[in-house]
Amino acid sequence: MSLFRIVVSLFSAFVRTRSELALENLALRQQLAIMERESKRP
Repeated sequence: MSLFRIVVSLFSAFVRTRSELALENLALRQQLAIMERESKRP
């Protein structure tokens, strides 16, 4: 069953449109910016 999930996730990664990838990239960059802002430096 896990092999099936891996194959499906790989297939969906190749099928994604460029705009979906750009939107996901933007969301991840936003999360990273928030984490960097909230992290306490020693």
